[in-house]
Amino acid sequence: MTSELHLAELRQFMTGVVPFWQTLGLELKEVAPGRAVFEAVALPSLMQNKLLHGGVLASIADSACAVAAISLVFPASYATTINLQLSYLKPVTQGRFRAEGRCLKAGKNVLFCDAMVFDEQQLLVCTATSQLLAIPRKPPEAKG
Repeated sequence: MTSELHLAELRQFMTGVVPFWQTLGLELKEVAPGRAVFEAVALPSLMQNKLLHGGVLASIADSACAVAAISLVFPASYATTINLQLSYLKPVTQGRFRAEGRCLKAGKNVLFCDAMVFDEQQLLVCTATSQLLAIPRKPPEAKG
């Protein structure tokens, strides 16, 4: 079972090992066992022809799935995406957007997740399903 301490550790760990989130302005807002929520703003630097680039939506959906999955195996393991499928339903042209990820099943090696991305009017703009591979973490080396 994931404790509150492990969830706080996970938030700190993930923010440190994924500087890419800062590049895109992704903010990890919530983490709970099997669940994660990210938010971001559609900045001009993330647009393509006045529409939010699809790669940004893919990144926020992937990140929400990943943190939801990792929340179930951390601190013993980490996980990395091995498959990601997206459906773009509506363009984002401005404002905040939010991804809600959840882990549907945590197998021994593969974790199955989905995510929904909403615009600031709470309209569904993108859906995702993903599979992640659990990777055991090495314990920190003792300093001596």
